[in-house]
Amino acid sequence: MSLLQAIEQTFCKLQDPSLEELQAALHDIEGTLGEVPAYATEPQQLAYGRNVIYSATNLEVIVIHIPAFEATAIHNHGPAIGAACLIRGSLLNTKYHLDTEGYPISHAEDRILAGEYFTAPKEQIHQLSNPGQEPAVSLHVYCPPLRQVERYLPYSEILDYVI
Repeated sequence: MSLLQAIEQTFCKLQDPSLEELQAALHDIEGTLGEVPAYATEPQQLAYGRNVIYSATNLEVIVIHIPAFEATAIHNHGPAIGAACLIRGSLLNTKYHLDTEGYPISHAEDRILAGEYFTAPKEQIHQLSNPGQEPAVSLHVYCPPLRQVERYLPYSEILDYVI
């Protein structure tokens, strides 16, 4: 069975999954994850490549490709929850909370290695960065599909912009 067939068969059954159910579904397709890098796309408007390979009313599956020494913006996923598996490379998942002025302050950092799974609970603010020389490729599933993502700029970048 191919990656796309496994994704469709596994994820079409999920109606309103929990974070644990999303992660379990990713584990269920583990045998096809070797195909994920073939769906990685090069960055275009963003610092990373993003390819939606499956979309349904209630969820979407995305391949993310973060080149060496690049990062996503600091962001949340709005009302969505997410689960992911890193297929190739390594990532730093930096988690943030907002200060009293609404600026992101980092409070935790997880190093993720190839083959490891990680989650994004509802309204988590984070940034994925690739600290290594090898491209990082990961498979993510979000429920509901990402529509209300918010980006955050650290105070230092706002200050530089204003001055």
